[in-house]
Amino acid sequence: MPTIILLTLKEIVRRRILLVTVILTVIFLILYGAGVHYGYQDMSRGAGPLKALIAPQFLALGLYFGSFIIAFLAVMAAVGTISSEIENGTMHAIVPGPVRRSTIILGKFCGYGLMLSAFAALFYFAVLLIVHYNTGLDIPVKAAAAGLFCLQPLILLAVAMLGSTFLSTLANGIAAFMLYSVGVVGGMLEQIGYLAGSKTLVNIGIVSSLLMPADSVYRKIVYSLLSVPGASLSMTMLGPFGSGAEPSAWMLAYTAFYILGFLLLALRIFSKRDI
Repeated sequence: MPTIILLTLKEIVRRRILLVTVILTVIFLILYGAGVHYGYQDMSRGAGPLKALIAPQFLALGLYFGSFIIAFLAVMAAVGTISSEIENGTMHAIVPGPVRRSTIILGKFCGYGLMLSAFAALFYFAVLLIVHYNTGLDIPVKAAAAGLFCLQPLILLAVAMLGSTFLSTLANGIAAFMLYSVGVVGGMLEQIGYLAGSKTLVNIGIVSSLLMPADSVYRKIVYSLLSVPGASLSMTMLGPFGSGAEPSAWMLAYTAFYILGFLLLALRIFSKRDI
């Protein structure tokens, strides 16, 4: 498996996925930093007691769009990891060799997972530093929140890996993004449901989070970082970017089984696929 992991990392470098992502991320962080700096200065001027509520909004906004960018990277990196190698004939040179198909799937998942987790961790701390430096917001250092931020791309990675075993690259990309969109829209509706007191919208959000739990993981991070004892700041002020209720530990357990289930399905389908 270490050989497959190493080959996967080399493939990421060769295809310039990481290079393009890093360049675009630096551009995003520069724009985000400028937005936080000047936006906070202008918005906090004359805001009075509401000044303390502005910085958390910038933090939630950075983490939200950061989650989106990392999810996009996860899908784009892994969307053709199996299907494209079958289409261009690379897989024909690997499979007949002394390498089990399960090793190929798990090795690629670990290779992409390492890259995505490292990238997510750097992105997470960059957003926190930008907000703290420009607003003075005292953000609690929670390893669990950072770990959850790194968990998000692994969900999309597992989905894309499964799709890559039986769908074409284009169809897999569309399916993964549509599934991710279902989770994002459902999460938005759930937060609107909390604000409007609509149980129907809340239930729609819960169902969508079962179909794609990435948004629930984001809500867990925001709630962990911004919740205040005795006052749900995130619910009242962050709107659709906040979290009206903290996702339970059972949701995290479900997310772990979700990733494991998609990987097992990918192993099963790829082991029976005629190449």
